[in-house]
Amino acid sequence: MEKMTVAAVSARNLLGQPDAALADMRAWTEQAAAQGAELVLFPELNVTGYVQHPVAREFAEPVPGPSTEKAIELAREVGVTLAYGIVERKGDVFYCTHVLVNGDGLIGKQRKVHTPMQEQPYWGLGDAIDVFDIGKAKVGIAICRDAFFDEMTRTLYFKGAEVVLMPFGYYNVPRSRYLKESIHGMSILKACWTNGYYAVVCNSGRGRPVGQRAGVRGSGGQRRGHGRRRDRAGDAAGPAGTPQLSGGRAAARAVPTGATLTSRR
Repeated sequence: MEKMTVAAVSARNLLGQPDAALADMRAWTEQAAAQGAELVLFPELNVTGYVQHPVAREFAEPVPGPSTEKAIELAREVGVTLAYGIVERKGDVFYCTHVLVNGDGLIGKQRKVHTPMQEQPYWGLGDAIDVFDIGKAKVGIAICRDAFFDEMTRTLYFKGAEVVLMPFGYYNVPRSRYLKESIHGMSILKACWTNGYYAVVCNSGRGRPVGQRAGVRGSGGQRRGHGRRRDRAGDAAGPAGTPQLSGGRAAARAVPTGATLTSRR
């Protein structure tokens, strides 16, 4: 793994507005790249929007598909690697998918494996766990609930992940208390400590306003925007002077030492 600067962006949760979501991605990506970011992470389902409702399938796209092509174009223009979320359609099956692209094209995708029961009427369960080589690091993706399960985080370790992206579309305790007071937050810290890799975590910045789409309400309240990087011991890893994107979106440098990672492999 080489030194790399990453950004975690707490983007808005826009339901069924992929063009607006991609415009948000462009604005934040350009700002992050101006501060040196090489890898930019966006939240779970940020392109199609997160909602637990049958309407989610109306916004689904194949991968690759129209939004993937636009994301590749953005990555090419700005010169970064992008990770973003989408409801993926494959035939008559749907998935909660996070997609990884750069200016050369589609690098890969990860489908959510541990899909909770309340989401299963709208998208299914992924059946593969992959790690992707982006040049400076080997990257895995654990989407929301996937990050809480040892079999997911440990499999990424065995497959060689050095950085694990953890995108969320989640609401819980305030972000200042999440890692200390929530078993879910503590499981993220444990994953970094036991596996010796970095985690890059971000959550949707806010809930969907009522009336954004007639007859459809969001799936559970205000999302607490959060962008954070955890080091290999599970500690906050943004050093003093770390560049900050406005609104609390974090850009931080992943500086490998090798010692922790080597000792746990």
